[in-house]
Amino acid sequence: MPLTKLQFRPGLVQDLTSYSNEGGWRDGDKVRFRLGYPEKMGGWSKYSSSTFLGTCRALHNWIALDGSNFLGLGTHVKYYIEEGGTYNDITPIRATTAAGDVTFAATDGSAIITVSDTNHGAVLGDFVTFSGAVDLGGNVTAAILNAEHEVTSVSNNNVYEITLTVTANASDTGNGGASVVGAYQINIGLNSQVGGTGWGAGSWSHSGG
Repeated sequence: MPLTKLQFRPGLVQDLTSYSNEGGWRDGDKVRFRLGYPEKMGGWSKYSSSTFLGTCRALHNWIALDGSNFLGLGTHVKYYIEEGGTYNDITPIRATTAAGDVTFAATDGSAIITVSDTNHGAVLGDFVTFSGAVDLGGNVTAAILNAEHEVTSVSNNNVYEITLTVTANASDTGNGGASVVGAYQINIGLNSQVGGTGWGAGSWSHSGG
């Protein structure tokens, strides 16, 4: 059987099926065409050495009047503004307690702190920032408490737990004092997608604009 020269057309055409696009390329990844021939590109490069929490759901880029380039990132747990490779957490606050509404309870030998706050409204994975707390008397200092914490367990609408970077000892018998304030960020979303079927689901009745 004699050899047959194959001449492929440059470019990617996805409007046609592979069969109808005979002699052409339908799909590719990190490839460009130069002088009619496919050429491998260098691939992806890391945008920033900084990291953010959560799975990114949406991006919004804009240029300020002074020429600053900003990128908004919405994840399932937080919202960030990126500038110059740095992610700045600007997640909105949904509720702030009055001083003294929040109290702490530690257990000797455990890094888990029980937080009491009536009708806190927090869910598992939420973030709360405390201020105004004092030392519990041992390893749990004010500097450790007065920071952002993730809610690691929710007992009920009045009690939840956080996990510290230190382990409490027998001297941690305080409750944080009468000036503790808790600033709760908006509740986190799902780290998954739930498909909808049936009447009114998806893009049903949406206009094409």
